[in-house]
Amino acid sequence: MRRRKNLAELERERGRLLERIGVQRSQLPAQFAPVAHLLQFSERVAQTVQSARTFVRGHPWAMGAIGAVLVLRRPRSLGRWMKRGLLVWRTWRTARNFAQALQRQLNRPSG
Repeated sequence: MRRRKNLAELERERGRLLERIGVQRSQLPAQFAPVAHLLQFSERVAQTVQSARTFVRGHPWAMGAIGAVLVLRRPRSLGRWMKRGLLVWRTWRTARNFAQALQRQLNRPSG
């Protein structure tokens, strides 16, 4: 038969748990330092992509000229580059979504 804990025992257990939580919270930044570096890197990449997007939107004629040169130069290799570009884009999008979810987890207020 299970014995019911009295209030003093519950308070002691709560204190131990809060102490353990405090230790874990203090260790968390050190444990996530490599991930934080990756998040910073992903933010720099995102800024670069945003800059490129702004350039492309501001200079559509340049992108059209580059596209025309690629099509006229090597149509078959263009298909390979498009597949590679799609793979890179999908990988980037997945990594960005993962990094954002992780960042939200790290920034979530504890309670």
